Amino acid sequence: MPPQTPSLLLPAQDNTGRKSLHNDSNLTPLVLLLLLGHLLMWTVLASLSHRSPDVDNMEQFVWANALEWGYYKHPPLPSWILYGLVSVFGRPVWLSFFTGQLSVVLSLWFVWKLGCELTTQRRALIATLLVSMVSYFTVGGLMNNHNTMQLWSVAAAIWMFYRALRYDSLWDWAGFGVFCGLAFLTKYSALIQFATFFLFLLVAGHLRRARVWQGIALATLAFAFLVTPHLIWLTQSSGPVGYASHSLAPVESYGAYMGILISFCLSNLGRLAPLGFALAFIRIGMARQERSGLAVRHQTKMVADCAAADRFFLLFVGLGPLVLTLLVSALLKTPLVAHWAATFFLLFGFFAFWVLKSGNDAVLLRMTVTVVVILQILTAIGYNLARGPFSDMTGRATRSTFPGDVISREVYAQWQAHVRTPLVLVVADTWLGGNIATRIGPKVQVLINGDFSKSPWVQPAEATRCGMLVAINRSPSDANVTNEKVASLMNQAAWHGTIQLPWTKKLDGPQVIVDWGIIAPQLGCRAAEH
Repeated sequence: MPPQTPSLLLPAQDNTGRKSLHNDSNLTPLVLLLLLGHLLMWTVLASLSHRSPDVDNMEQFVWANALEWGYYKHPPLPSWILYGLVSVFGRPVWLSFFTGQLSVVLSLWFVWKLGCELTTQRRALIATLLVSMVSYFTVGGLMNNHNTMQLWSVAAAIWMFYRALRYDSLWDWAGFGVFCGLAFLTKYSALIQFATFFLFLLVAGHLRRARVWQGIALATLAFAFLVTPHLIWLTQSSGPVGYASHSLAPVESYGAYMGILISFCLSNLGRLAPLGFALAFIRIGMARQERSGLAVRHQTKMVADCAAADRFFLLFVGLGPLVLTLLVSALLKTPLVAHWAATFFLLFGFFAFWVLKSGNDAVLLRMTVTVVVILQILTAIGYNLARGPFSDMTGRATRSTFPGDVISREVYAQWQAHVRTPLVLVVADTWLGGNIATRIGPKVQVLINGDFSKSPWVQPAEATRCGMLVAINRSPSDANVTNEKVASLMNQAAWHGTIQLPWTKKLDGPQVIVDWGIIAPQLGCRAAEH
């Protein structure tokens, strides 16, 4: 069947301008090597520089000690993934960094696979390397939160969506439904991506085709199969919906909203800046190559070699989530937080096709690999030095320098001095409780803020029988607003005390102050017997 005229009505059937991949080099080994290097570099450097992980990472450690259909703030998939890894490796600090960066490299792999459908493998790798410079894929990838963990499933859903439309493949539609389900089970913000997909189908005219409706039905079945158990759980728990409603509560005035909007835009421009720097260095390097005669001078932009329909796909699907979010937020005056946009920039590497010139792909790829690898290494070293050794030397109280291992040993020593049975339950906020529990052993759970509704893995009767170690952070630079339930349990403690030690290696720097209390266990604690 001959190629059809480029059209927004049937973009998947427009092959005009597509580069054949048959004569392109097989770059899969190089892609895998680069992604593996990215994963190892960021994981190892963060593990060496951080004594404790970010608060979101610790939250995942606390949740991942039990399999639930949902957690009080978010859907369950990231915690399920970490649960499997914790079952094998325990709860070392490095595992949270590894898990976040694993999501990053998987998302980059799917971006590259999409690029191979759109253009040559070389150009697909150029786009993938460029988007890897966005801060959500570098320093943000160390944050094992639901935004980071959604990257891979959204990237895979976009890839499957493109394939389903291009090839009219029901298998790809089924894969699309599966990845959409996984994205939804990671964070409900996937709905904004789903809206983008629907609007694309509507604007491009695909909804006029019966085959598309068959694919949508199959994708919906796959999606429903995955998410129904969680939706049933959601009808019985108000936690995630209440948390989302609280997070999205409208601000009082448009004046206040404009301040939030400006902060959101500036923050994300800053996180996009590394991509811009890399692109600028590449253009400067290519210009020098052309002047020296090592590369042929070309005036045509790479985007001219892409099919018109593919250009439309990249722009619409690539920009749609960000545009929709801004429009809905402006209409409802809902607040915006910069890191909520983590998945919005997955296709931004392809926008370099509107800037880079065609014709020197081999030279351009070498230049891109060189620039991106150097910038990645410098970014990783600089960030981890700043978060670790430099913060320690200057006495800066950060999560990464928090002496969680020392605090854990100190309070556990108090438990062992007063109680003969093993410790199985820590009552504290997620951050402090996680720092204590994760370093003692895999059986130690956290009763978050003393609230059983937030900690369904803890049974009240069993908690009473097994006793509790209660901890409250009183550190001047990071003091808790004391939770009433935690304070009530602290008042029930038979033994009390306070631990104070330097937060950093600067002895006259900030201090960590933790109040502890022990509620004595009773006979019949099953958890202590295992």
